Amino acid sequence: MNGFDWHNATAEEVDFQYSPSKFAKRPLDEYLEEYRTRSATVDAAGLRQKNAPLLIFIHGGYWQKLSAADSLFNGHDAQAEGIALHAVEYTLAPHASIAEMVEECIADVLHTIDELQPTRVIIAGSSAGAHLAAMCSRDVHVAGHVDGLALLSGIYDVRPLVVTPTNDPLRLTSESAAAISPQLLPVHHVVPHALLAVGRHEPPEFIRQNAEFGEYLRRHNVATQILVDEDRDHFDLPYDLLKRGTKVGDWCLGLLKGKTQ
Repeated sequence: MNGFDWHNATAEEVDFQYSPSKFAKRPLDEYLEEYRTRSATVDAAGLRQKNAPLLIFIHGGYWQKLSAADSLFNGHDAQAEGIALHAVEYTLAPHASIAEMVEECIADVLHTIDELQPTRVIIAGSSAGAHLAAMCSRDVHVAGHVDGLALLSGIYDVRPLVVTPTNDPLRLTSESAAAISPQLLPVHHVVPHALLAVGRHEPPEFIRQNAEFGEYLRRHNVATQILVDEDRDHFDLPYDLLKRGTKVGDWCLGLLKGKTQ
């Protein structure tokens, strides 16, 4: 799609293609601080309403940064729309492997659904969180409770990262990376709907992976919308998840409130 072949590229070329901060509209540190400050203004307990539509969000950070406390920046939009919002906490690398993170996220998702008894559920994730959300959806118990996935700027074939500095705390090999790459795995359980979204201001490899995994889900009978948002980058796209009048927000709100997708 983009003319780049990671199989035959140098490690430096692959690292550049998988460095979204180099393509972003603003410095990464500004976004990370903004996540924290916006999240700090939200009453986390007030977002955990029972018997309401629920958005479960899994944060990014290349499996080694951020936390659930940094990931409630959509809280005011959730409250305005009557949506419950939960941010998943998981152990970061190097203290956990990605496979262990997947298991933690599955357990957190199932516990939250059991506790809140939502009317409808979307699992959303950004970047590494989109990968983890996609992996969670493969679990039979998760798939049976979830109405849709909102996957933003994800990596669904993790193998390119093996040669990059990102892999230092992850300690992936080509084989272990393939084993946790949802695009390379057989599908046994699917959710009904998915949104695959990426910003135009992102590396071409993220745009390619977004499109290819979207087509993969379509081949497995998931009603999938594939979106490239012209105005967004890797780090501000998650702000739209529950924001009315945005493409991502309207998709999520429509599904959570029972409108046809």
